[in-house]
Amino acid sequence: MAGLSFSFAQIEAFSTVAALGTVSQAARQLGKDRATLSELIEFLEAALGYKLFARQGRMLVLTPEGQRLKRQAALLMQQAQAFDAAARHVRQDISAEISLVYDPFVPRPFLCGLIAALAESNIRVSAWSAAREEAEAALASGAAQLALCQARNRSLGSEMAWRSVGLIELDFYAAAALFPDEQPVSLFALASQPQLVMHPAPDGVAAKQGRIADRAFYTNDRALLRHLLESGQGWAFLPKHFAATSWRGVEAIDVEVGNLALSQMLVMLWKPGMAADYAVSEAMKLVPEVWAERQG
Repeated sequence: MAGLSFSFAQIEAFSTVAALGTVSQAARQLGKDRATLSELIEFLEAALGYKLFARQGRMLVLTPEGQRLKRQAALLMQQAQAFDAAARHVRQDISAEISLVYDPFVPRPFLCGLIAALAESNIRVSAWSAAREEAEAALASGAAQLALCQARNRSLGSEMAWRSVGLIELDFYAAAALFPDEQPVSLFALASQPQLVMHPAPDGVAAKQGRIADRAFYTNDRALLRHLLESGQGWAFLPKHFAATSWRGVEAIDVEVGNLALSQMLVMLWKPGMAADYAVSEAMKLVPEVWAERQG
């Protein structure tokens, strides 16, 4: 297929002048200066080998050749406008996907808000809860594209990129009958009772962080954790957004080390290079926005 001897800008200039009758009006409509528009038409006429306009006073009238090309140029402009509209909305018509792995401490209202915001961008989400080690492994293998995890005091090197999201406030919780005669509760008393750890396994770093008791029971199922707390089978160090004080017989407990400024930083993790993916970049943009909305 031979290349065109004229440009779209030249056809646009010709079609607009043909419709409006003057270069001045066409220039205003197209946002170009008169000299540029006149040059475009002159170059088009030179490429075609014949005149498209004849001047009658201040007006430009179409030559017979220009008259024959006017309709074709108008149809081409309509097609170009249709292409422009389609191009602007093409992303909305194509469904993207992202796999998200998140820490059990991530607030569910935030997750639901994030999934809803991504859906508005036509991005479908697969999401599951996992420990930090599992999340990093999922990112490394490509099983997940984005992770929301508790921060660690270690370098990630060049294997992972990260960005802080926000703080999760924590507190100590237990059944009212577990420490009936001691307020604030001493570390010795905490250590003497089983600790309930919101984590699937005892060998992970997250499972060991914050462990005080000699004995610990592990679960990442919130319903089971609630049952264990309500039945007095141990105490737990949990996010305040779990609203554990609304569970039957469970209360926040004062401890001798103090309860102020207890928090854990939540971070977003991804493999370097993944930010170029549309779904990942959109999620990275929405995560802090949705977090701010849900915390506000």
